[in-house]
Amino acid sequence: MGRAASRITLECALQTHPNITIIGEEVAAKKLTLKNVTDYIVNVICTRSDLGYNYGVILIPEGLIDFIPELIAELNEALAHDVVDEGGQWKKKLTNQSLLLFEFLPPAIQEQLMHERDPHGNVQVAKIETEKMLIQMVETELEKRKQEGSYESQQSHFFG
Repeated sequence: MGRAASRITLECALQTHPNITIIGEEVAAKKLTLKNVTDYIVNVICTRSDLGYNYGVILIPEGLIDFIPELIAELNEALAHDVVDEGGQWKKKLTNQSLLLFEFLPPAIQEQLMHERDPHGNVQVAKIETEKMLIQMVETELEKRKQEGSYESQQSHFFG
């Protein structure tokens, strides 16, 4: 599909009319963080839930994480020529914000971010299960809102 284009996602959205479509180029243009994207999805889910619509479809492009520069660019820089060491010394090259984000991510996503690099030393974004990462982040935020009493139900599924 191509790691840096959301055109297929956009075409699918035009044909299927999902509840949310995330376009990577729009995320980059607005300089959205992973938290911004997560909050947007959660807000739509909560609004739909308040209206009695406890279902919906979200389309995201394969390379979405590449459009969210807060972590990927730093990982590329920190690990381009270094080996990931057992002691985690490479983590000292990350800003506090990126380190907190990295440690918040599910362990499976952390592993995928650490996989082998492309010939230029970049993270292979096609190997990152972005949809599963977003599902977990959205579930975490929904659970938080559930504890606060501002959201009632929660159930997530991914179909590839």
